[in-house]
Amino acid sequence: MNLNEALAGLPPELAAHAPDVFREHPAIFNRFAQSGDADFWQFTPRPDRPDMFDEQASFCYNQDTIAFNIGGNASGTTEASAWKAAKFMLEIQEAPRKDTPYWIASNTYEQVEDVCWKEKLLGHGHIPASEVDWARIRYSGGHISKIPLLPWAFNSKTGGNWQIELKSFEQGRTALQAKSIGGFWFSEQFPLDRFLETIRGCRDYFFPGSMFCEFTPIDPELSMWVEQIMDEMPEGWRFYRCNTECNRVNLADGWFESFFAAVPDEMRETRMTGALASFEGVIFSGFNIAIHVFDDGLDCSDDIPRGVFHYRGLDWGASIEHPFACVFGYRDGIGDWVIYDEYWSIDQTAITFDHIRAIAEIMERWGYPGHWDDKAEKGGAWRQDQSPHHLECFCDPSRPNEINELAFRGLKGMPAGNDVFKGIDCIRSLLKVNPATGRPRLRIHARCKHLIQEMRKYRWLRGKKPTSGTLLNPKVALPMPLKRDDDTVDGARYMLYSAERGRGAVPGSMSHRDFAAKKTGIQLSAPRYRGDRTARKTAAVFTKEGS
Repeated sequence: MNLNEALAGLPPELAAHAPDVFREHPAIFNRFAQSGDADFWQFTPRPDRPDMFDEQASFCYNQDTIAFNIGGNASGTTEASAWKAAKFMLEIQEAPRKDTPYWIASNTYEQVEDVCWKEKLLGHGHIPASEVDWARIRYSGGHISKIPLLPWAFNSKTGGNWQIELKSFEQGRTALQAKSIGGFWFSEQFPLDRFLETIRGCRDYFFPGSMFCEFTPIDPELSMWVEQIMDEMPEGWRFYRCNTECNRVNLADGWFESFFAAVPDEMRETRMTGALASFEGVIFSGFNIAIHVFDDGLDCSDDIPRGVFHYRGLDWGASIEHPFACVFGYRDGIGDWVIYDEYWSIDQTAITFDHIRAIAEIMERWGYPGHWDDKAEKGGAWRQDQSPHHLECFCDPSRPNEINELAFRGLKGMPAGNDVFKGIDCIRSLLKVNPATGRPRLRIHARCKHLIQEMRKYRWLRGKKPTSGTLLNPKVALPMPLKRDDDTVDGARYMLYSAERGRGAVPGSMSHRDFAAKKTGIQLSAPRYRGDRTARKTAAVFTKEGS
């Protein structure tokens, strides 16, 4: 490239001054000439098409505090991010110090090195080879780890330079702690803890336009926290979309048609436009936050209609993987349900009594007739006044001693019907809209955040290695729920199915009279509870069906 060719590619306001700069600084001209054919000078983001969920130009040009570019497969999100990162480091923001880290992270080292660096940034010329300080590149474990760039050639105020550092999400959260960095580009989906630690590393600078992420949201579990941020977006954050169809001009002939012909219908919008995914194999596919969750008109006991019937559903637990969970709901006169509160605890120091006391406090807050009596035997108990509207707490039947404890403390603990499939069908039927009211027969208040999350995530086991408990998105699902993130929804299943079955309101269920006739008792621990008639009566119901 000669001087005239270099000047021809510059905007008029720069071309007037460039000859003097090039003659005075030959090294600058050489770097400019070497990078002349690079995509950094040629790539142009495609114009926005919001009607088609395509906003590549806005993502590239806007200098948001933090930006998310969520797109379909081959929609150009990675190319746009490479351009945005290069433009930031080479043109918009000079590095504040020597070797200021700029992190680029993806699922594996191979992916971030081969795709983000070799194919996009370097291979497509977004960062020209003339801008790399090749002598100082560093390797770790056979992979490139640090790529120093040269300081800005002119108009430098700090003398600093950017150093690209390649990271893998496989390193874990601790590997992303502490270090002060100047920005980051995350490619592919990532766990929330990695994201938060990396933002924390930007605390010294927090340059607008330096922090962004791009991915196709095919993993629903990693999409849930993104959806929550969308609902309550921090100031300065922004989400963009990219549509694969709008990028067809850059794809091989026939690829688009062949690829999407093989994509299942339920994943088509995710794979094409970046729509947030739902779980394949999801059990409650009819659950929709927009119609089943509400956030107004139920703040205290006075807001609950008179004459409804209150129940609770409880699942035992004592660990981070399996928390102790209890849901609170009521059924109205036409058979519709509202779940209005939940208790959820992963406190591994708490004993059953501690959980019972916490549940009693929630009962008192919601107007259950009665009070907690600290002077009662063995530390206290709930003394409930007579009420035909405040009924059983249906519990996981696998722990009869714990149910006895619940009954002894006055909480009307009873073993739940535990036919898993009938319970699931019961909830599915309640998710349908009641024609008489125009609302679903089951609604959940937004304060029940764990139940809402689990309703979305509750899914069947995957066909391959189903006992691992770590597999997502089952293509061939086994007829058994995955035992993970299911404790609160199990409590809801116990409550809804047991109460509906007791009134003969589920397919194949018995009438209340038949149910009462077929009751069988569970044995109370006589030395501990012999003197408490209430406990013996309350813990009496247990059906062998499905247990």
